[in-house]
Amino acid sequence: MKTRRSFGSRFAGLTFQEGSSLLHRVHPMVKVVLLLSFSVTVFAVPSLWGMLLLLILQLVGYQAAGLGFGFYLGKLRYILIFGLFMVLAQALWVKQGELLWSLEVRSLSLGLWSEGVLSGLQMALRFINVIGASYLFVAVTNPNRMAYALMQAGLPYRGGFMLITALRFIPLFHLELAQIRSAQMAKGIDLEGLSPGKLIKSVRYLLVPLVVSVLGRVDTLTVSMESRAFGLYENRTYREDQPLTRLDQWSLAMIPLVFGFFVFYQRLKG
Repeated sequence: MKTRRSFGSRFAGLTFQEGSSLLHRVHPMVKVVLLLSFSVTVFAVPSLWGMLLLLILQLVGYQAAGLGFGFYLGKLRYILIFGLFMVLAQALWVKQGELLWSLEVRSLSLGLWSEGVLSGLQMALRFINVIGASYLFVAVTNPNRMAYALMQAGLPYRGGFMLITALRFIPLFHLELAQIRSAQMAKGIDLEGLSPGKLIKSVRYLLVPLVVSVLGRVDTLTVSMESRAFGLYENRTYREDQPLTRLDQWSLAMIPLVFGFFVFYQRLKG
């Protein structure tokens, strides 16, 4: 018998995935620079082939991280579907280039144009590349290591604590939302469907208990921070150091140069 997945399981992959791959072991600051360089390159590359190469590089990254192509499709399927709608919308509304397909029904006329398809593919690939790369970064980067690395690099530790708290509370809130949903459905409250009435009912029976739970956790966290005199001192000590090796330093310098050369080559070729 096929069972329906719970609400929380749909978001299970939106957190750090334990692993021992090379991408998991790379220093968090190197991964931050890699993500920023990749994202800037996505918008700087002018050609469709360049964006396809970036997509292939991203898929290779998922494979190298031990996540696989199935993980990519399973967790980003809604992003991919939205990308297809972007291509279709551009193809129908941008009436430039050659007419590839047309349909006339009485007074309604629809057509797919070559320039619209091209611009839609570019827009969708940019969207998918940025979201997919960010998702890969979250999946292979331990939030504690990343926060410690940022704080040791100069980020005030109060800001680092906010980052750690946000990253840790996101999956926790998803789990609590799934538990609240299951509890309400066990009481006989029907929350399935997308009608306006179901939406209002969902807000009433799901979001209100979730907000009350969140406020309770925030209050507990505040008392804990005050009892430990959080923020009293200018600097803090760290349980784990995140030193940059010589290879990490070279990587921080070379990654932007490599992506910059790729953009320069693409623009020169175009």
